[in-house]
Amino acid sequence: MNELIAKYGGMALTFVIWIAVFYFLLILPNKKKQKKHKEMVESLKEGVEVFTSGGIRGTVSSVSEDLVVIRVDKGVNITLRKSAIATVVIK
Repeated sequence: MNELIAKYGGMALTFVIWIAVFYFLLILPNKKKQKKHKEMVESLKEGVEVFTSGGIRGTVSSVSEDLVVIRVDKGVNITLRKSAIATVVIK
């Protein structure tokens, strides 16, 4: 039994360390980024300037549960999913 622990214990410890490294370097930062984006999207309101993921800049005209209407020019409105909003322009 002690031989098995001695033989495979180091390999198991290495495996656990790699899982921890992947979690802290890849998974955790991505979760934080997703949470921050979700909070930003949920806080959208009329009159806020935004950039979409496609690079379009506009002003939020209306917000519904899943959709956002953005005014990009006089008389030109586009309807997008909330997830398409990349950033809020801070003045």
